[in-house]
Amino acid sequence: MNEVQGFILEGSGVRGAVVRLEETWRQVIAEHSYTPQVRTLLGEGVAATVLLASGIKAKPSVSLQLQGEGPLKLLVIQCADGSRVRGMAHCSREPHAIPLLGAGRLVVLMSDKLDKCLEAYFEQSEQLATRLILKTSERRVAGLLLQMLPGHDDARDVDAFEDAAACAATVSAEELTGLAAEDLLPKLFAGRESRLFKSHGVTHDCRCTPERLAGVVRMLGADEVRSLLAEQGQVELTCEFCNRTFRYDEQATQAILRDGAQSSVLH
Repeated sequence: MNEVQGFILEGSGVRGAVVRLEETWRQVIAEHSYTPQVRTLLGEGVAATVLLASGIKAKPSVSLQLQGEGPLKLLVIQCADGSRVRGMAHCSREPHAIPLLGAGRLVVLMSDKLDKCLEAYFEQSEQLATRLILKTSERRVAGLLLQMLPGHDDARDVDAFEDAAACAATVSAEELTGLAAEDLLPKLFAGRESRLFKSHGVTHDCRCTPERLAGVVRMLGADEVRSLLAEQGQVELTCEFCNRTFRYDEQATQAILRDGAQSSVLH
């Protein structure tokens, strides 16, 4: 269920990918109290970012960042190696207003619908016709990406892509979030032969490891650590992605700073 899978529609110059996430998605939102509207947008963003990363052969880290002037000020999703994803949203107030983002941007561009915005991004930056379908349910998030293959731009290929895109647009949230790719594609693209590639899993990738957190404490510096200990009796760090809070007393902070100093001497 937590996987992304690429495919090709044979003889049409159209490639694509399907992603469905359940447990991974629950881990992204587990410690947050997002409203349904924010949860939906974040879910669409997570599915879209995994799909974007799946289409890059080198599998670098892909980040999607939306900034707006509405109640939802910031939404960040990061996918590493096409298989490890994390995401977070930050609201300045209770996000009942629509649209959530108001005037805003996605890297250099923002529109009312995330899927339409990303389609425009691909067409402008990569010169590839793209269709992106994003759906969420109470338990799952899912997405379907279609693109024309490079070099397939004659009239026949364009017609094939538009026909496939029209078929993809008919998919329901229930179908996209509930059907495996081998069942979904024949249903959507009836009469067309599709070739599925091997799927790969997608996991939650929150990076608040002890090593990283210790690094944050060292970045604060000895003076700031002493000040926090004097005021609060502890140093408190909260991960914006998983929303977990980590607390370090004087003994723990001194050990971290001491280890950092010894490491600097050794290197």
